[in-house]
Amino acid sequence: MNKKIIASAIALGLTLPAVSHAYDFNVGSGSELSISGLFAVGAKNAEVTNTTRDVKAETRIDDNTSRLIFAGKTDLGDGYKAIFRIESRFTADTRPYTPLVPGTTITTGSATGWADGDTWVGLTGGFGSAYFGKSTLYYSDTFAAPNVGLNGPGESYRIWDANGLATFNLLSEVGTKGANFTTLGITRSQNVLRYDSPNVSGFDGSLAYTKNASGDENHFGCAGCAPDYESGGTWYGRVRFNDGPWNASLSFFDTKVQGAVVTAPFVGPLDKTGYRAGVAYTFPFNLKVGAVYDNTVVKNGIPGVAEDAKRSVFSIPMTYMWDKNAAYVTYTRAGNTSNLDNSGATQLNLGYDYAFAKNTFVGVFVTKLKNDTSGSYTPFLSGTSLGATAPKTGEGFRQISIDVNYWF
Repeated sequence: MNKKIIASAIALGLTLPAVSHAYDFNVGSGSELSISGLFAVGAKNAEVTNTTRDVKAETRIDDNTSRLIFAGKTDLGDGYKAIFRIESRFTADTRPYTPLVPGTTITTGSATGWADGDTWVGLTGGFGSAYFGKSTLYYSDTFAAPNVGLNGPGESYRIWDANGLATFNLLSEVGTKGANFTTLGITRSQNVLRYDSPNVSGFDGSLAYTKNASGDENHFGCAGCAPDYESGGTWYGRVRFNDGPWNASLSFFDTKVQGAVVTAPFVGPLDKTGYRAGVAYTFPFNLKVGAVYDNTVVKNGIPGVAEDAKRSVFSIPMTYMWDKNAAYVTYTRAGNTSNLDNSGATQLNLGYDYAFAKNTFVGVFVTKLKNDTSGSYTPFLSGTSLGATAPKTGEGFRQISIDVNYWF
């Protein structure tokens, strides 16, 4: 068994990209299997602010999207290879199912499970790569992970706190009355046919289609909806440029829910569209400054009226690296959702990490998310990290964490 570094980009669902110091095995003529993954865990002190609730703070150990990855390839000749990937999520802090009282259980959420991450099979060659399965679409676009060579104009952490990533908290949410919508409803879209182009002069692109991103193909209509099972589908596209000190990205998505056409305000599944653009420059003294803009629309997303929920978000991420150290500052602002006054939010992230090795990082992450009086943005994975104390309309969130990322 030989241990060697293999750089790979995986989406978090955050999802998040990963380097793998993979264990490689030859499993047959022209075939190779690799085993890799990530332990990401943090000790956190979190508080819900601007609230009158009795319980508003907690200290806990929390998982930051750990995962185990099996990947393989087989040489088919003529420059072609068959490829597959199985990514499974697990929580390093708790059991997947925790008994409450005899005969009852709760799950830690959809963040865990066998093959619950980006999992697919496909073909690669000089034309690029085409594959079928589950794939992260749009959510993590503009995110960067410099320790694994994944470039992008947005947040560029080597270590992260899952609840603190503005890429998911504000850029991938739309606030509305008393609630919020996530971009596609789940970070790993299902039933996906995807194509990734080769890199040409710094440019590469992706194009994907899924009939049903949420995976509920048996859904047929809803109260207040006109059923049409063959309707719907999600299109996704992205173009990136990475060359020297410049990074840029432009992506879009358009989703129409399969099996239902909404005919009344705020009932049933809702159609969405969005686009995201970003650019960043890294100065010779290792300071990276970027700007990201996201515009997303949720059809009939304002409760009680036939109005779309529209909002724009901008983010200013900065990263400075020296020796084995890195410092981060990201400011993000979500504007008012259309037809809802004082419904925006701001988020400030401060971070520092130290690289003990190319695959081992320890750092401190500070997050402050402040909703306007009618804002309803919540931290990513707050259902598993804060339990019943997840922020509600007008409430804020403040957290400091000490985090460990270990890639293997």
